[in-house]
Amino acid sequence: MRTDLVKILFFILAYLAISTLLYFYFTIDKKNRTTVYLTQQIEKLKSEFKATKNTYDKLGSFVYDELTSDKGFLELLQKGDRSSIYSYLLPYYKILRRYNIQYLTLLGPDGKTLLKMHKPTLKPTRSAKPFSENESRLMIEFKKPIYMQNRLIGFFKSAISYNVLKSELQRLFKGYYEYVIKSHLINKDIFRYGNYLFIQSDLNPRYFYEESSYRKQNSKAKELIHAINLTIKDLVANRLGQNANFALVTRVNGTYYVVSFLAISYNNTHIGYLISYKKDDTIKLFNTIFLQNLFFSNLLIIIFLAFIYYFLHVRYRFEEMAVTDKLTGLFNRHKLYEIADHEVTRSKRTGEPFSIIIFDIDHFKKINDTYGHDVGDYVLAAVAKLVQKHIRKYDYLFRWGGEEFVILSPHTDSKGAYKLAEKIRRLIESFEFEKVGHITVSLGLSQFYPETDENIESVIKRADNALYQSKREGRNKTNIAL
Repeated sequence: MRTDLVKILFFILAYLAISTLLYFYFTIDKKNRTTVYLTQQIEKLKSEFKATKNTYDKLGSFVYDELTSDKGFLELLQKGDRSSIYSYLLPYYKILRRYNIQYLTLLGPDGKTLLKMHKPTLKPTRSAKPFSENESRLMIEFKKPIYMQNRLIGFFKSAISYNVLKSELQRLFKGYYEYVIKSHLINKDIFRYGNYLFIQSDLNPRYFYEESSYRKQNSKAKELIHAINLTIKDLVANRLGQNANFALVTRVNGTYYVVSFLAISYNNTHIGYLISYKKDDTIKLFNTIFLQNLFFSNLLIIIFLAFIYYFLHVRYRFEEMAVTDKLTGLFNRHKLYEIADHEVTRSKRTGEPFSIIIFDIDHFKKINDTYGHDVGDYVLAAVAKLVQKHIRKYDYLFRWGGEEFVILSPHTDSKGAYKLAEKIRRLIESFEFEKVGHITVSLGLSQFYPETDENIESVIKRADNALYQSKREGRNKTNIAL
């Protein structure tokens, strides 16, 4: 029973160890899958940003191509007649406005502003200044040179705000987008291109968003973005300061969202982030795969370990059956020789003695003839149980064959073995067996002598001779082999 418990405990510990290793393996696998997927989402946001930006560039380029191929316009630009240029550009500007390109500017060859179509100044004045650097940082500009007869006569510049870009991204690619800029960029120059109010982002106090665009979001969208920002606020605090692209996963009301941050720069200086908020079930799929892998791997581990346990258990049972007497449950003579070989080796090495006791049930044939073999089997089993109960823990009891039994007593000389033999003889003599009543046994014993005995055979032979001496002397007696 104890051996079985040890085996079960070993297999439980093996299962826990293997299961733990697999848990960490699948955790790393899920983390790697997520990392790769988030990298893909960053690249996707880059592509969306680039594609949308190129679309607006092409729209501006369409007007630019029309103007630069028109000799009349080039002459007007060369003369610098603001009123005529404005009238000439107005139809084109209206087309661009339909596509949310509100900022169209003509510059002279020296880079000074000649005309702002979104805020026209038709007379020469110092108020027609180019956008300040901070204003430019809040817009995406497309600037192209204008030549006449291979001579630079000006620049064509169109621009859109990031808020326009956000709206177009949301229309084309679904999901929600936000653009936040660093707080130190917010100053009075910012407001020169419109009445816009910047307020602190709930994502991080160092970043602001433009309220005019935020108001365009419906209340449901604003609530969702706010909820998402609250869940990732602490996670992004340090990463925002690294001025690099990154993405992460969060969960709001049981739904997974991928939040991607695209770092925006102006003249190689980081100014803010374009943020994408998208519902995404792929991460949920990764979690499902993770749980499925854990479940099936643990199931396979259990099946595998159960098979090994069953195999070893069956093997052990067969081995046990090969060395165990079926009737009494004692080891048989094959096991006796195996254990005796170990004792012989130990005794020769250490010089410590061990002894063999052989005992035989007196008149056992008479019991079988009188009461039948069933009662005879009962007596054999009862004797085995009685003796097994009263020998020492380190003694071994074997069924030698028929009605004969053998006791191997380690660390015991002939005197100690004689005391044990007499104890067993008196115990059996006083025991009341069902139907049979009282029985007796005859015993013979011998000590192993390392100096003279080569193997266990000589010890058994001497003990057997002593047993027959006891029988010749009237039975129910113990003799020591000389």
